[in-house]
Amino acid sequence: MKRILIQAGNNPFDVPSVESTLVRNSIRGNVGNLMYTNAAYKHLSVPGRAEIQVDTKHFRDLTVEDADRINDACDVFVIPMANAFKKKFVPHLNILADVVGRLKVPVVVLGVGAQATLANDTSYLSPVNDAVKRFIGAVLDRSAAIGVRGEFTQRYLGELGFKDVDVIGCPSTFLRGPGFRIDHTAGRSLPDSPRIALSTALRLANSQRASELNAAILRQFPDLTYFAQEGRDLQTLFWGDTSIASGQSQPMPDLASHPLIRSADVCVPLEPHSWIDTLAGYDFALGTRIHGNIAALVAGTPAFVFAHDSRTLELSRYHHIPYRALTELRPDTEVASLYAETDYTAFNEHYDEGFRRLLDFMTKNGLENTYEHGDGGEAYDKKVAATEFTAPYRRPETVDQDDLLFRITLLREQNKEVAAHAARAEKKAAAQAGRIRKLEAELAAVKKATEKRLAALEAQAKNNNRPGTASRLMKRLSAK
Repeated sequence: MKRILIQAGNNPFDVPSVESTLVRNSIRGNVGNLMYTNAAYKHLSVPGRAEIQVDTKHFRDLTVEDADRINDACDVFVIPMANAFKKKFVPHLNILADVVGRLKVPVVVLGVGAQATLANDTSYLSPVNDAVKRFIGAVLDRSAAIGVRGEFTQRYLGELGFKDVDVIGCPSTFLRGPGFRIDHTAGRSLPDSPRIALSTALRLANSQRASELNAAILRQFPDLTYFAQEGRDLQTLFWGDTSIASGQSQPMPDLASHPLIRSADVCVPLEPHSWIDTLAGYDFALGTRIHGNIAALVAGTPAFVFAHDSRTLELSRYHHIPYRALTELRPDTEVASLYAETDYTAFNEHYDEGFRRLLDFMTKNGLENTYEHGDGGEAYDKKVAATEFTAPYRRPETVDQDDLLFRITLLREQNKEVAAHAARAEKKAAAQAGRIRKLEAELAAVKKATEKRLAALEAQAKNNNRPGTASRLMKRLSAK
């Protein structure tokens, strides 16, 4: 029995509540992160041959001491990753490199990607090069190859000198296993009163274009559902804010005053299963969120990606998901025209080939998969079907006493945490100030000693210039 430890925010069969999600941040900032970790869990679920555990410790909380724990807990450590090669992830990559560098077990990275601009310019990634080299070098010392999301990431790692890099896409696209198909070809018309699912990233290049496009889609379908994905979206729905009263606004839906947040239907999925089940009832999904669209297509709903960076572009291209670059879309683009343009013929034709490539990658790294060595994911799917997951969170009409008590308690604990953090920061600042004062004292002492030495040298120089000094010196030299 092989013991597999998967790094993820949540076990696929845990049932999160909005309260636990807020407290634990189990979606790791974006519920899309659970799409590919759940998929990895299913792909590796081989009854009787694999024992899978989930390590929910966040990357930022890892320390080198965790290496011993991981070594003891598993025979192989699996890290499904997203767009990790980006500036703000550098600290995480460095601590991961430190931890992985101390592991004695094999390490397998699934589906990692680089995040750059639509121009696919690898020079944009130069600030992360050193951290990426450390991390990838540590992983390749413990695995046969790195699994990346697309050809851009493969090219980037190649430029850094790494050769054992396999393009495998995102494991979540293959969640349904072999033979999956989406029955949708170009030229179709939207059904009457269609159900539209919109997703949008909050931070992206060309946010003004995205904002204008979102507004146009909302005008065309005022009853659409906005599927928000981030922890900050959940916070906004749960707490609200004063943006409406204060007249504040943002191009993207960061504030409660934004039309998408104020729309009739906005929700945040807390985990992938209920997200996928909900999307199965929609006619069309579209937007800049790559996993918002992948969740839809896994549900059998045709989806269309607004590619806004290298990450969304390379995944759309690799999996042949219908897309257009955000910069190419007019603000007044008609949803009906995008629906008519959407064609999953290429997706269907290349699906099995891509799926085969994922399985071969796992085999290369010593991992058995449920499709060739197990039950094809049947046990996993039955367990999912038997579990009652929490529906995507929607803003409640009213707040009952228990809910209000939780909110007050959570706010109190968050305030205590902020106060504790501030106290730690103040203590650290005081210690640094003490070190600075000590260094200043040492510098003053050095300065004083230097000045004293200079004064002595100047006095000696004057003494050497007195009458008779030179003649005495010449006599001593001639005597020798």
